[in-house]
Amino acid sequence: MSRSLCASLALLGLIGCRADHGAGRADPAVAAGTAPPVAARTAGRADPQPPAAAVDADPDLKREQDEYIADVMAFSHTTSDEVRARMKKGSAPLKDEWNAWEKQEPMTPERIKAFYKQTTNYIYELAEWHLFVPSKRASDLALFADLRKKRPRNILDFGGGVGLLAVPLAREGFDVTLADLDSTTLSFAVFHAKQRGVHLKVWKSDVEAAPPDKKYDVIMCMDVLEHLPRDVLHDVVDKLVKLKHAGTQIIISAPFGRTATHPMHMDLSDDTKQQIERLRTALPEG
Repeated sequence: MSRSLCASLALLGLIGCRADHGAGRADPAVAAGTAPPVAARTAGRADPQPPAAAVDADPDLKREQDEYIADVMAFSHTTSDEVRARMKKGSAPLKDEWNAWEKQEPMTPERIKAFYKQTTNYIYELAEWHLFVPSKRASDLALFADLRKKRPRNILDFGGGVGLLAVPLAREGFDVTLADLDSTTLSFAVFHAKQRGVHLKVWKSDVEAAPPDKKYDVIMCMDVLEHLPRDVLHDVVDKLVKLKHAGTQIIISAPFGRTATHPMHMDLSDDTKQQIERLRTALPEG
């Protein structure tokens, strides 16, 4: 498969590729369906600031933006201007950091894990993506609305980064577990939740054998599986299948395919497709 293409796999959520600020990400539009056709990635960075009308139509957005920026300031001991300026850079600093690491030594699974554990760039990159790109904000709100209708007992946000899905859901009263590496990114998510008085369960998935709950009604893997090397992906799917019951809903957004903007993304393979299907359909043995 060409690295200039993206294959976005969505299960119980239609995912399509879009052209935005060079991120080449996938937008989850919550609707029943299967994987859409492969779509070409396009580059080019748009202004990440949403139009005023979009903010006015979404009264929670400005509050969430301001609260998040205030928490980054407190966490990183920086000013509002510094935080906003770094967010406006989008995914470029993360790309540059990855490329610098890759020039030093091959990005083995061990080095990939070490990279994600230490980087601070996701604190800014994910905020710009979720809070300052209108189309992504709209897709997040659609996901929240769909979950409100279904009212799952509990939700696992696997690879949820800084918690920009997990924290709003927990704030609404959902029982949410945020899972990620024991990393700077996860440390900020915990800090952000505490600053806002939000109860959030946490699973440090690389150092803790299992999450707080034995089974989950919903397991979300949003923009995470494309970061996992083959053996790690197999291990993750093994762990997640054990957390399913017969009615568990699996929601996946996975824009596979390495690009200049996202050199850390893995290319799609037959084995990857098999693992995604296993996560979607398999149930625990016994």
